[in-house]
Amino acid sequence: MKPHPSERDLALFASGDAAPLSRYFLNRHIRQCRPCMQQVAAFELLRVDIANAAPPELDWSRLAPEMRANIRLGLEAGECVRNTRPGAQWSPRLAVALASLVLLVGASFLMKNSTPVPAARERAAEPVLESTQTGVELRTGQNSMTILNHQGAVADQTVSAQGAIRSRYIDGDTGAVTINNVYLE
Repeated sequence: MKPHPSERDLALFASGDAAPLSRYFLNRHIRQCRPCMQQVAAFELLRVDIANAAPPELDWSRLAPEMRANIRLGLEAGECVRNTRPGAQWSPRLAVALASLVLLVGASFLMKNSTPVPAARERAAEPVLESTQTGVELRTGQNSMTILNHQGAVADQTVSAQGAIRSRYIDGDTGAVTINNVYLE
């Protein structure tokens, strides 16, 4: 036979304040257990008696939510105090966290020398598009190509995240507008 629910759980069930999952399991137990069914009925009757014995100026609809919150807060505080014990306390979560940390550190040491570092020549072969004060430069390894701005012209440059640079300047002597769009694929 399964253990009976605590009086606290039966009282919460009788008042309709039990959590949904708890209410489901309590309902299944109470339908099959006559002593628990009688205790829930007694809690419900006590609730009605208290409501009838209250003075008429007492507004239960206003006080009930506040009292429920205070009771729940007290129960949670009691659980916190009850579960704290002096000294080191091991839990499965702590053991899993420590094991994961040891595994991660061990794997980092094993993988440290196993991954090949690309040679400088291989990295230099990647194309690089760069915006400079003198213009737009495209470099691949030791080779480069630069589109220069007109001498003394102040360029308005726009760089996009897709790998494109747009350079625009106006020649002070002739008033000609030059626009360079460079895309890297």
